[in-house]
Amino acid sequence: MSGFSIDTIVCDVDVAKVAVLGVPDRPGIAAHLFSALKEAQVPVEMVIQSVMRGDVNDIAFLIKDSRIGEAIDVCRKMPGEIGAQGVTFDTEICRVALYGKGFSGRPELLSDVFSALAERGINLEMIVETPESLCCILAKSRSEEALDILKKRFDS
Repeated sequence: MSGFSIDTIVCDVDVAKVAVLGVPDRPGIAAHLFSALKEAQVPVEMVIQSVMRGDVNDIAFLIKDSRIGEAIDVCRKMPGEIGAQGVTFDTEICRVALYGKGFSGRPELLSDVFSALAERGINLEMIVETPESLCCILAKSRSEEALDILKKRFDS
């Protein structure tokens, strides 16, 4: 492949997914949520706000699995505090990530990664791409298989 390079492929099984569902589409809602997590000193990464439906969005993010208790305490208050419709948590996930250069504007990379995983029946729960990384959230039970597939496909 040309135009981009993959330096490393890793898997992190020490992550949990939190999703605050049906968040009202108003300024300050995300600030309220993440201020509460800051107050509780819960580190957050890979924040995704989904496409709006009606007047609500979903906000999902990752935390370290070891911090799930604190995140639950904070996020379960959100329906009452901000009018969210609910909260879900998932500790049975992992993050498989490719790191390198030149990832933006390369649909062939996305197609190859997603196709390689799909061919083995591995479903993606969240996806984030940056110019230097592509992160896929999937079932923890498939972590070793997904890592092996991608290393065989992309390691040179």
